[in-house]
Order: sequence, then structure tokens, then C-alpha cells
Amino acid sequence: MRAKQYDIPPLTMLRAFEAASRRGAFNEAASELNVTPGAVSHQVKALEKWLGMALFSRGHRAVTLTDEGERLFAVLRDSFRDIAAITSSLRMQAETPRVEVLATTAVSSLWLTQRVISFGVENEDIQVNQQVSDSTMERPLTVDLAIEYRLEPPKEPKFVKLFDDELVPVCTPEMAERLKDASLEELSQQALINMDARNENWTTWATWFDMMGYMGPVAMARRVNNYSIAIQLAREGAGIALGWRKLTSVMIEDGRLATLEKHFCPSPGAFYLISPLPELAEPTAKLFNWMVEHHVK
Repeated sequence: MRAKQYDIPPLTMLRAFEAASRRGAFNEAASELNVTPGAVSHQVKALEKWLGMALFSRGHRAVTLTDEGERLFAVLRDSFRDIAAITSSLRMQAETPRVEVLATTAVSSLWLTQRVISFGVENEDIQVNQQVSDSTMERPLTVDLAIEYRLEPPKEPKFVKLFDDELVPVCTPEMAERLKDASLEELSQQALINMDARNENWTTWATWFDMMGYMGPVAMARRVNNYSIAIQLAREGAGIALGWRKLTSVMIEDGRLATLEKHFCPSPGAFYLISPLPELAEPTAKLFNWMVEHHVK
């Protein structure tokens, strides 16, 4: 009986025909499919009856495809290869433990990625996938873990504070040397690179100057909506970015960035590692505990 949704013959017929076509003999197809040559012949004949035409020209020792058989074989060969490829990929995906981690662009590029690489060296059997979003994280979280900068502790059932941070102006070493004694008023009129964040918790230059006690006008030379770009502009000498000391620590240590140490303040919030579930699957628990252990390294 023909299938209702797709007008195709049964798969057993198609498998027997494809194997016989590829092998060029019913007995070799039977060996591959672990059935008898008679079973292969029966399935092929049933397929020919279903189609109403011959697919093979049968000789004494071998079989040869007809033109119609060649057309059908070409489609089945490519289709079976595609099916084999995708099912193999899905099986590997199912067999490989995975952990999905959500973070902002800044956290991902400046802090998380290097730690994911280091974690992978020690845990080759666990695949860590990073998701990036610079908007306020929507609840409920749909990932295994998230790293979020927050002014208040999260409400999820499992979280840990990774670290507090300090907000300090960062720029090229040359610019830092020139402005090392600058007052807040003088700093406010420099080429400041402002981050237009979609995250309501993010600290902008205007907020930072308020926190520092300066209430005068603030010049904004450039506006960007990506923190990595703001840091790159600062490294290239295009202005001064508001730096997170721990997030930018590697670039500060190797001299790609310098800080204006006269002016800094604690960040109003902290970075939290969050899980939406109270009990973690083993791969997620491994990454969670590893990041807690290595958060300041």
C-alpha cells in the first residue's frame, strides 16, 4: 500500500534497490544488508511492480540498470548519503555532553572565551557553546549557565558571585602619561568613548562621573553599542574608554592599555555566574565549579 503523505514505495524496497545498484549484483547487496539474495531479488521485483517498469536488465551473472533505474539510483544514492551524514551528526551531538553559556560581548571576548578554551583542554569530552547578548537577559533563562553583571543578586535558585570590579579610564600608554595628572573636569572634556548599552545595569561615562562626584558637562567623542569596539578604539588611540579593571587586566598587563589611576571607583554591581536550575547536570556542574575555581586566574 502506498504511503499517504509521500507517494513513495516502502523503504525496504528502496534500500534493496540502492544496494544492488551500487554493488552491481544481488548477492553482494544481500551480503551488505545481511539478507539472502532471494530477499533482495524479491524487494527489487516488488519495487518494479510498484513503479510499473523494469529497473534492471538481468544477465546470467550480473544486473545492469536501465535508464529509468539509473535515474532512480542517482536520487537514492545522494539522498541516502545526505541522510547518513545528518543522522551521524545528530548521533555525535547527542553523545557529546554540551553546556550552553550566555554572556555579554564584553564578558565573552575579554573573560569567558579564554577560560572556555582552558576548560576544554582539561575536559575534552564536554562541548561548551557560547551565546552572546548585550541586551538585558530575559527570564526565564533558557541556557545552562549565564554570566551577568547585576546591581542586585539574581533570583535564580543557583548562583555565585564571580567577582566585583573597578571602573577606571583606559587608553593608550602615551595618552595615559599625558593625562596622568588631569582633573575630573579636564578628563570630562577629553575624547570619551561612550557605550550605548541596551543593558540597563551598564555603567556609562555620565553615571561614572556622577559616582565620582563631578556634575559638570561631559564631552562624548564617539558612541558605540559594543564594548569590544570601545576597547579597540581606546587601544588605537581614538579616545578614552571606561574600563572594567578585571575584564581588561590582560591588556593592561601586556601594555596594550593603560589606566588613569588617579580616577577610579568600585563598580556598583558585580558579575554573577547563574544557573536557572537548582540541580546541575554533570557537565554543567563541572563547568560551574571550574569557573568558580578559576574566576580570578
